[in-house]
Amino acid sequence: MAYQNFHPAAMNTGESLLEYLQGAYMQDTPLELSEVTNLLKSGVDLSETDDGMPALHYACLNESTDPQQLFLVITSLLMHGADPKVKDSDDDTALEAILGMDDVEEEALQAHVAAARALIHSPDQPVGKDEVASICGWLRQNLPEAVQAQVLGDLEKRLGKEEVAKAWTSQMLLKYVENCAYDAKKPLQSTVVAQFIAAGADVCSKRNSASVLLLMILNPYSSFLEMTKICRMVIEKDPQSVCQRDGFKMTPFNWASDYENVSLQHGVSPPNPAVLLALVPSIFELCPDLAEGSGACCLKTTKTGQAAGAVMSGVSLRFLEGDRVLCRVEAPGNQTTWEEGVVVGLWYREKGWPPEFPGAPYEVKLDIGSHVYALVDHDGLIQREARQTVKATLPKSTGRFQKQRRDDGSWELLDTKSGKARACSPPDSDED
Repeated sequence: MAYQNFHPAAMNTGESLLEYLQGAYMQDTPLELSEVTNLLKSGVDLSETDDGMPALHYACLNESTDPQQLFLVITSLLMHGADPKVKDSDDDTALEAILGMDDVEEEALQAHVAAARALIHSPDQPVGKDEVASICGWLRQNLPEAVQAQVLGDLEKRLGKEEVAKAWTSQMLLKYVENCAYDAKKPLQSTVVAQFIAAGADVCSKRNSASVLLLMILNPYSSFLEMTKICRMVIEKDPQSVCQRDGFKMTPFNWASDYENVSLQHGVSPPNPAVLLALVPSIFELCPDLAEGSGACCLKTTKTGQAAGAVMSGVSLRFLEGDRVLCRVEAPGNQTTWEEGVVVGLWYREKGWPPEFPGAPYEVKLDIGSHVYALVDHDGLIQREARQTVKATLPKSTGRFQKQRRDDGSWELLDTKSGKARACSPPDSDED
């Protein structure tokens, strides 16, 4: 965050409070409570901004002031009417500006803690679910336990211990998931995830726009059976977790379907498909109405995959080889669309799929030429091709042959006796 257009010539004995706070920020000099108090006595307009920067922001981002002194300065500004809900030109409140600072040195970080605590103490500072989540994430990532405890104590005075405990537990779940994937490089354990969820962790909490479920999907070390348990737990806790998109507009399914590249980035070979094979059946079993929002769709086959070509004992499928179907497939922009095709194989498997997974019920050759597989037998993923016709508004006829419109807009001549039909010209055409 950069704030410019400070003019040293504006600093003089008749300077305003905004000029004083701006000058100290730009010159990296400490604020004096006595000076702020004297300027406040003149009846200043604390809503005034300079180049989109409110006075409160200048004070909160001053890193040269002693933390205790800064706490008192900001408290004084708030008591005299500074509004913590006012935003700067970056559309950040003072608290958001503090929490958004990156790569801050330890001394400066102490000043930011003092500013954050002063804001949290103000009854005018909103401290809802989003703010608490942001504060807890900031604490976890940047500050030692002693400081964490101080700020968490401030939050507890505003919200109560139970709400703060849930927010902190959510951060601990994020920390566990991140650590497994990137530091320890180990599989997730369903028993540990269950403990966090039981303690009230929010499975929709995020770290840098990446949700808990998405970070789980980015772990290429977990087993299929464990991921199946974990996906079910997370989705049952909050089904909307399957629809959350990250900064790249990708859902957990989008990343799961790219498991080969995820495994490659982690140096895992062969690629681990556990996240994909566990996630998709869980979505269609637990929240099929959200399948479209999750981006779940049929995926392209590979050269190493093949269909068993036989009906699996004890499993009833809706379609057989040769049946015409519609498949939900990928479309540009991480969207989906429907394409027509024909079932060409049953119980398709990719190389490396675990033996515990029975396989994808269908392999389909699309009319556009490509082959895809459907991981589950569900209408949200694969359905029978519609062959209904819409009758035209024609004079009443009792004849054997009748013209009617197909679902694609073309016309056909129906033999009402045999039930056969052939393409024909529209009723108003001069052609026979």
